Amino acid sequence: MATVLGVISLSACGSDDSAAPGPTPTPATAAPTTTTTLTGDDLFVQKLRDGGIFPTANQVPLLTPLAWQNCSALASTTLPDSQKFDKMVELSMILGEGKNIFDNQVTAEAYMKASIAAYCPQYLALIPA
Repeated sequence: MATVLGVISLSACGSDDSAAPGPTPTPATAAPTTTTTLTGDDLFVQKLRDGGIFPTANQVPLLTPLAWQNCSALASTTLPDSQKFDKMVELSMILGEGKNIFDNQVTAEAYMKASIAAYCPQYLALIPA
């Protein structure tokens, strides 16, 4: 529609037809790309790895229910949004204490980020910048 209006408005201005139209550029043909969108557990594992956590195949089924529980906890907590992520990180560290898992701030934050990204992306805004 916009192209038709543009042609109409140009033709209304008049033309001297002295300049021949130039060649029409042809679009470059891009090679087809294949992108895989990760979802669920695959995204969770990738985000864990991005955060420096490298679970074995046997550990993933143990970590995913906890990640889902994080999403439920974020939904049900009555804390202000600005405090939810930090509180969940703190709880993860308490639960991981003595188990060599999520027992430090960096690891607990990476785990929470992976949980949110994979299973409840509606809470991505809760992750501090």
